[in-house]
Amino acid sequence: MGGPVVHVAFGNGRDGRPRIARGVIAIGQRAVGGVAIGIIAGGFVSIGLVSAGVFSFGVVAVGAILAVGGNALGLVSIGVVAVGYKVGGAATFGVKTMFSLMK
Repeated sequence: MGGPVVHVAFGNGRDGRPRIARGVIAIGQRAVGGVAIGIIAGGFVSIGLVSAGVFSFGVVAVGAILAVGGNALGLVSIGVVAVGYKVGGAATFGVKTMFSLMK
């Protein structure tokens, strides 16, 4: 389909802007792909400090189905601050609570 299977990109391009890794497996400071791993990551499965995807893991995680991280927002969320339908963590805001440190 024209894209790489694995793409690893770090640093800046010739124009001085940060490079973005794009591929089925993308690894870099900024990564977009099926499995994205980076500081800022977006994809089906994303792992990073700031991540968004279907299954998301990170300090700030936004997931369509699952979000795990410090601040998590998703259908099922687990984190220090968790927002979603089914939640677990220290401060939870959701319909069903799996576990919580606060009542």
